[in-house]
Amino acid sequence: MPKAASNADGYLLLYKKSGLTSFDSLHQVKKALRTGKVGHTGTLDKFAEGLLVLLTGKYTSLVPIFNELDKVYIGTIRFGIETDTLDPEGTVISTAPIPTKEVILQVLPRFVGAQIQIPPAYSAIHVDGQRASERIRSGQAVEMKGREITIYSIEVLDVIESRVTIKIHCSKGTYIRALARDIGKAAGSCAYLESLKRVAVGPFDSKDAISPDSGELGMDAIQGALKPVSPELFYQLKIPVLHLDASDTPYILQGRPLGPILTKYGVRNDFELMGVFTENNRLLALIGTGGKYRHVYPH
Repeated sequence: MPKAASNADGYLLLYKKSGLTSFDSLHQVKKALRTGKVGHTGTLDKFAEGLLVLLTGKYTSLVPIFNELDKVYIGTIRFGIETDTLDPEGTVISTAPIPTKEVILQVLPRFVGAQIQIPPAYSAIHVDGQRASERIRSGQAVEMKGREITIYSIEVLDVIESRVTIKIHCSKGTYIRALARDIGKAAGSCAYLESLKRVAVGPFDSKDAISPDSGELGMDAIQGALKPVSPELFYQLKIPVLHLDASDTPYILQGRPLGPILTKYGVRNDFELMGVFTENNRLLALIGTGGKYRHVYPH
């Protein structure tokens, strides 16, 4: 692979178009930045569109932090039909009468709050070391285990005949396809997710994302849209920040004990996560609870 671009370390807000896989979009970014180190913080199904938050270069180690962020989607559920994949690309496996608007509006509030959700069998979740979707396609039986999720809110945007469009604010790990399936059952019918758009991930909005999938943006545009990992980003993520004087930077880089340096700056040793920055705002280290976790970023 050619030498990476000089600004290949950072994060990028990318708008994925429907019809492309998330990995198609990642490939374009890798090519533009000339780096193999691009990490996603939650993929989107091929039929879906919306915001992907990508981390590049040495900051791919921050992916687990971004994975914890909640998400906001706009989805259209179609009642009366269910597909095996719970999306428009699947095969119809059942049909049922279409519920009335009143019934739909009555059942939706039941899905707000903490709950156990059974993920779709056609998913990237690993079962015995293999993706569930791959097992299904090879003819194997798959039993999906329930996972705890939280739906913070459901807002009804439109109800027309057999379709309802809703805006969902949810926790990580939530499958909107599974939500559509369960809402259909609760309404005494069946359903699948006809369309899906991710409009926000944590503090990040899809309106701020670039869209190279359209072919309108070239490599220079992607490189120009790459954002630095800065104290402002950590403030957005509600992660505390510590700035070190230039004289103390080598102390961290040398891997010496954190206790004395935290004491020097008056930092209590009870934080969950903290970003340590140089005086010129470059991320130096990520340290965790009690100073026991540390990931140092060489300069």
